[in-house]
Amino acid sequence: MTTVIRRRRPLVALLSGFALLVSACSAGQGPANAAAVVNGKTITVDRVQELVEKAVKAEPAVQAMADQRKLDLLSRGVLRQLILHELIAAYSAKESLTIDPAQVTELSKQLAEPTPLPTDGSATADMIVSQAVNRVVDPNELARDYLSLAQIGFKQAAGLAVTIDYSFVSGGAEGAEGAPANAGSLREKAFEKARQMATSLDEASKIIEADIKVDNQSAEKNRTFAPAQAPDLAGSVLFGAPVNSVVAFQPNPQQAGWVVAVIRKRDLSATPDPKAPEVDVRLATTLGPRLLQATAQEFGVKLSPRYGVWDFSDMSVAPNDGETKGLVLAIKNATP
Repeated sequence: MTTVIRRRRPLVALLSGFALLVSACSAGQGPANAAAVVNGKTITVDRVQELVEKAVKAEPAVQAMADQRKLDLLSRGVLRQLILHELIAAYSAKESLTIDPAQVTELSKQLAEPTPLPTDGSATADMIVSQAVNRVVDPNELARDYLSLAQIGFKQAAGLAVTIDYSFVSGGAEGAEGAPANAGSLREKAFEKARQMATSLDEASKIIEADIKVDNQSAEKNRTFAPAQAPDLAGSVLFGAPVNSVVAFQPNPQQAGWVVAVIRKRDLSATPDPKAPEVDVRLATTLGPRLLQATAQEFGVKLSPRYGVWDFSDMSVAPNDGETKGLVLAIKNATP
């Protein structure tokens, strides 16, 4: 069985290490001075601002972001990590997750001594934000969180399989620097298809079947994915969204094309494919944040509008509704 969605080229690369794999969740508005409220616990605006100010001093590459008035990127990155910490704590308490203290100590030493980033403008914003977060969050706390994400991923990766019906929304030529030439219109086209499919299971089936008749290379029913067989999708919404939901997401933001899919089945005890690669720490940690989606829904996360909106599809904080990385919709009148 092939493991790629048709007409989807592989993602450019997996994130390069633990420090680049931090994600989290948020939604709504909390009490005064709350940047976010997670599982009833408040993350204050003061706490976020304190860490941002420390990052400006601790990481030289951040100064360039400050000069360009882009510290909002860092604020969202800091908040994302603080939220993720609370979600991990909630998951760990419920599932009795334990972490070896010796591993925490070993990893914290590595995190406390990051490789300096270049200050010549070659470092990307994502790299700078990740490095800055690592510099200002307590190394022991950060290490425990990263190890927890890996353990969460290892726990479910081997037996996790998701079955979907999907349609691929493609766009044509790429624009400058490999970006899709009509990225905005493709996004809206994918979102509109997702909204139509979310009206009912019958409507979703009709749309997929019609797309298959038009081009059976761009749509398919009953396709099953497992993280080890499709590692470039391990951190995607496919593995976190509930059954009977519709998702729209871009497998590779650098290339044209969106996937709109119905989550038909989510199996946690599937028989692993003996030919699939072994689950390694990078795959487990990529999958870990995505598996916290259910925790966020169960325990509750609220985000202050000053930081943007919760992007359920990306397990991250987006500046506004127009900049989310995707869409997740419950299908009407369908049992979750």
